[in-house]
Amino acid sequence: MSQHKIIRIPDWVLPEAEDFLNEVGRDGWELVHLYNQHAYMKSTAAGSIASGSLNASVDAFGRTRMSEPFTLGDYKHTYGTEDVFLNKLNGDGTVTDNVNRSSVTLAVTSSNSYAIHQTKMYHHYMPGKSQMLLSSFVFGTPLSGSTKRTGYFDDYNGIFLEQDATGSLQFVIRSATNGTGSIQETRVKQSNWNVNTLLTGDFVLDVTKTQLFYVDFQWLAVGRVRCGFVHKGITVICHVFDHTNILDVAYMQNPNLPVRCEIRNSVNISSSMEQICSTVVSEGGYSEAGKAYSVSNETFRALPSASVLPVIAIRLKNSVNGLPNRAFLRIQEAAVFTDQQTIRYTLTKLPSGSMLTTGSAWVSVDNNSSVVEYNVSATGYSDGKILLTGFVGANSLNINQANPLVQNQAGVSNKQNFIAQNYDSTDSEIYVLIAKNMTADPTNVGGTMLWSEIY
Repeated sequence: MSQHKIIRIPDWVLPEAEDFLNEVGRDGWELVHLYNQHAYMKSTAAGSIASGSLNASVDAFGRTRMSEPFTLGDYKHTYGTEDVFLNKLNGDGTVTDNVNRSSVTLAVTSSNSYAIHQTKMYHHYMPGKSQMLLSSFVFGTPLSGSTKRTGYFDDYNGIFLEQDATGSLQFVIRSATNGTGSIQETRVKQSNWNVNTLLTGDFVLDVTKTQLFYVDFQWLAVGRVRCGFVHKGITVICHVFDHTNILDVAYMQNPNLPVRCEIRNSVNISSSMEQICSTVVSEGGYSEAGKAYSVSNETFRALPSASVLPVIAIRLKNSVNGLPNRAFLRIQEAAVFTDQQTIRYTLTKLPSGSMLTTGSAWVSVDNNSSVVEYNVSATGYSDGKILLTGFVGANSLNINQANPLVQNQAGVSNKQNFIAQNYDSTDSEIYVLIAKNMTADPTNVGGTMLWSEIY
């Protein structure tokens, strides 16, 4: 097993001084990282891994960070909380926008209260790619009985930084590999971080000031996790979790997770934390290789004059094989049909199932191989965000001929074009294709939807 040490480079020696670095690296020691006049060394006496787990110039798979990162999610609070977030509150927990500071404040005052602020998106991990989280925050003064967390996690799996109820800082890996009813957590306190504790030296960690938390990880269910901070433009690796040749199961059950922060009280005390900005990045390339499915109306639906009708809708199932459904969907194409009169169509995203009035049960897509269900009986809707809109004209050559015109629209490509489940995976967002008759005469309409399921 390799050993590590940190050597102070004299102030008069530049890190680029090749002769000195060769001198430092003699006797079986390999230079793997430079930071602020310190050289991080690894023993090669028993054989070394060429990339070095401490070397932040390589990603979680040891590849040199030369390729442009692919952003899976970026989250700011520049003009307040965007609708890509959801909050879960208990007791007197609150989440408050700080527009001037581009952040949110999570606060609690009473025992058993909590506030959770997380993304709706569960970011897709692609096997063989390094995945990275950057998240800026201020924990504030530690208070006995109040726990604060920030990172890449949910109730069952994830990687996060925690300030516990005693004020101790620790990196945590949470896992549901024993089932969602038996969550396991591996904690490493700051004094036991195996690379840099940040308790002494030029960078002493102070979480009452703004900090930029850093994580990169392999998954493939068994890979490496590195945690640290970015300081003065330098990525400082503080702790490395290794799992291959150590564990006999996956280190966490699901790598597709949200960005999240939370605060929880176990006593009556006024406590708060601030969350600023976050991003999740896939390194070394990314291709959103989802499963494609489609549905359509088997028969036309009657659309009276000057009326509106939800023609077809899709949503995520609440569970898949007994687990919360954490897939997400993107619309790839929508098609609208009309046989008699001109209509206006909208592709709309509804925040909740309660916003759609349905006439019959939802139907599972493709004999349960899909994570989606659809409905072609809806009669009304409320609320919603319009993603696409346009018009379809009637067949003016033979208005009585049931030869519908078709209007195809590719799915919009931005952070709004996805639907996900709610916090408890009990109420999915909905895509609904809506038709409005623009004339004084009735017509018949239908529609199709093509989407990708990503998980």
